[in-house]
Amino acid sequence: MSKVHVVCRIVIPVVKGCTVPVPGNSDSGIVAQPQQPAAIQPRQIRWKDDQKVRSKRKYTERRANLIESDLETTAGTPSRMPRGQESRHNDQQERISVPSTSQRQIVNRYRTAKHSLPPHDHAASGTLQNKTPEVPSGRVASATTHGIIPWLAPLSADTRMLFFHFAEQVAPVMVILDGISNGYRDVLLPLACEDNLLQRAICVVATQHLTLYNTSHKNAADQNRAAVISRLRRDSLQSSPDRIFNVSTWATLIVLLVGETITGGSECGHLLQTLISLAGNITQTTSSRLTQFLLQQTHMFHLLGQPLLGTSGGGASPLTHPIGHYLDWTYYDIPSYSEHHDLLQISRMAFVKAFQIYTGRKTSNDHQWELLESLKTLVCQIDPNQTGSHALVWVCFIGAADSVDPIHRRFFVDRMSQIYAKTQFQNIAAGMRSLPRIWSEQSSGRWTEDLVRLAPTLVI
Repeated sequence: MSKVHVVCRIVIPVVKGCTVPVPGNSDSGIVAQPQQPAAIQPRQIRWKDDQKVRSKRKYTERRANLIESDLETTAGTPSRMPRGQESRHNDQQERISVPSTSQRQIVNRYRTAKHSLPPHDHAASGTLQNKTPEVPSGRVASATTHGIIPWLAPLSADTRMLFFHFAEQVAPVMVILDGISNGYRDVLLPLACEDNLLQRAICVVATQHLTLYNTSHKNAADQNRAAVISRLRRDSLQSSPDRIFNVSTWATLIVLLVGETITGGSECGHLLQTLISLAGNITQTTSSRLTQFLLQQTHMFHLLGQPLLGTSGGGASPLTHPIGHYLDWTYYDIPSYSEHHDLLQISRMAFVKAFQIYTGRKTSNDHQWELLESLKTLVCQIDPNQTGSHALVWVCFIGAADSVDPIHRRFFVDRMSQIYAKTQFQNIAAGMRSLPRIWSEQSSGRWTEDLVRLAPTLVI
């Protein structure tokens, strides 16, 4: 017997394409049927052989559910999804399963496909929504509710640009090894996002550095620098010590001194004295990365600023500890087999040797050729293009200032020129310009006694 049974029964005679009954031809024995809508949903016809397909599908669904339930019970996973989503889940599982794999691999493969989009990848999910298959909303919610949006500081576009310039162009020059850690970038910039005074100081220094390449920024840099110094002076007149002796003022003074090295300014003596005095009066209750960094940078400026501070016009701020105490900024948390280990060790030896030359000239008029030759040997061990070689500006300046031998003078000046070509900091150029004046007065006295007049710049 054929599967298809066609029963033709004309209830109301109609014209093809017209729904109006033809008059005069109606069957009097048949009551007219009401007119049906145009879009009639077809009835599902169930064939006799469908029972086998449905039985097989039900068996597959029950089997997959039992497998998943067993795995979830064993692994301690949450219960199955709601019944409304269960059939879709089984259909998806049946589509991605491979007959040759084990039962556990079938379920695991489905779970992998379900969580193919990482929960934290919000940026990528926006571009992939049109390419990934649609999944139930419950799964999407469970996969995207754990992302954490990073905090963005409420800074203007100009401030962000200046912060970026400070981090990329200024901060690397102020430390020996920039790739390992840099407190100017990692410590001061986050603090400046919440501290208005430090924020303005960093913007001033970044603008001063931009002035090296575009002099149109000079007026803005000078005006903003004067505003920051006026703010510091106004705070110093307040009765509360908390307005003066705090990490905000401490960090601001260090940043302003960085600006003096960029411009080669001659007003760094007063800033140095203020920094050392403030650091000695701040009560440090707890040691943090911020206070540790500020203390290390204060030690650096205190040590390398001795030629200015130790003269008659620079005030008296002698070192009260051995020189090693003021070289803590040259230590990094690196293993002994690191490629930078020898660089740091040689650099520390060079700073110690240069300080011996400075103190020797300060106390006597004897020639120090042996010490200068030893310093030259140490500096020669560091290639001019090597990472960290830019930190030897002060070492080379002390060596050049005390040299009498033309070979020594030419060597140290050449190294300063090579560093200046990389950093463009104007304190190096100012230091080199002051050397002929220093050499011209070597026979009449000690160059360390009147360095404020001969070289009023912080050459570091």
